[in-house]
Amino acid sequence: MFTLKHENSYGRLFSILFFACIAIEVTAEMFSSKLLIYIFKPLISIGIMVLYWNASKVKTPLFFAIILLSMITNILFIPNTYELLIIALLVFMIHRILLIYYVIQLIKLEDYVPLLIAIVPFLFVFFYLLSISSDSSASGYFVLIIQNILISIVGGLALSEYVMNYNKMNTWLFIFGLLSVMQYFIVFIEKYYLMSLAPTAFRPLAMLLNASVLYSFYRFIINAENVNNKISALDND
Repeated sequence: MFTLKHENSYGRLFSILFFACIAIEVTAEMFSSKLLIYIFKPLISIGIMVLYWNASKVKTPLFFAIILLSMITNILFIPNTYELLIIALLVFMIHRILLIYYVIQLIKLEDYVPLLIAIVPFLFVFFYLLSISSDSSASGYFVLIIQNILISIVGGLALSEYVMNYNKMNTWLFIFGLLSVMQYFIVFIEKYYLMSLAPTAFRPLAMLLNASVLYSFYRFIINAENVNNKISALDND
């Protein structure tokens, strides 16, 4: 499950190093080691880019842009201040928009009705949480509205494609979407309901989910590229 079919020796080595970085980063979050966090949190995103570069035959620049924006967001989250949180959410908003566009292009979405239906439960949950939050900042409130819509689209895409077109590619998309929703939920609860509590209970879990989101996104992209390459080859025959 954690190695690609026909993965070369470099890919296996990069995978081992990637999961080692995750273990160190999660441990650093548990013990609130800022130095290790500043070193290994960006390394997880860099590791995903290296894995993709090694495994992909396409090497789409948009993939690297999306992961880079994710890395910037994670770095901005480290100081845990409200001002940087808002900036991080703005950067992450651009990340989400590009990611949704990228996924739609890869899955070649044509029927939007299942997507619109699948989005509704996610919108309900996250807007309910927003309505009972204590955040009174107009700018922060607006950013969160956009974030709620975007994460609902991600969840809706993953759920609708998994139900309507079950295959290995969409299984990884579903895993990615489910983990993304879980990660957003954990971060939302931590930042807006439990800010007075020590972060040791939530940061390691959020970081583990973040790494899992990146890895499942990478696996989905590789599978999607392989499927699209096969379709293109058949069309050219």
